Amino acid sequence: MRLNKILVVGIILILIGIGWGLLLDGIGMREWLLLLSGIILGIIAGLVQRWAVARQRLGLITPGKKRLWIIGVIVVLVIVKVAINVFIPSYLATSNSGIYLSIVYAIGGLLLGHALYLRFKPMPQPAKLRANRT
Repeated sequence: MRLNKILVVGIILILIGIGWGLLLDGIGMREWLLLLSGIILGIIAGLVQRWAVARQRLGLITPGKKRLWIIGVIVVLVIVKVAINVFIPSYLATSNSGIYLSIVYAIGGLLLGHALYLRFKPMPQPAKLRANRT
């Protein structure tokens, strides 16, 4: 089985984040759970972004709406992560290393979401391209 490049990069980012987190002194159970929530939010955001790309490829939405979905999901991801950091204060929210570590986990989750969408629901081809291949 050949691994998707996006999946490999996402896994590498998560592994780097785990190693980095183990090196930091202020990381406790709460912080690890917050990092896990970043991965989950990133996966959801990645799935929604790939869904928007697929809808645009099928001609169901315009390229402008696809762009709006992709950018909107990133904005919502950032807003939710900031809200979590405000409502659940932790080492991640108060240190530069913690903030960067949260970003690494969120991006890793985003890439995992992209890869999961492609794994379980391959990108559709527009009818014109499918007709030319046969």
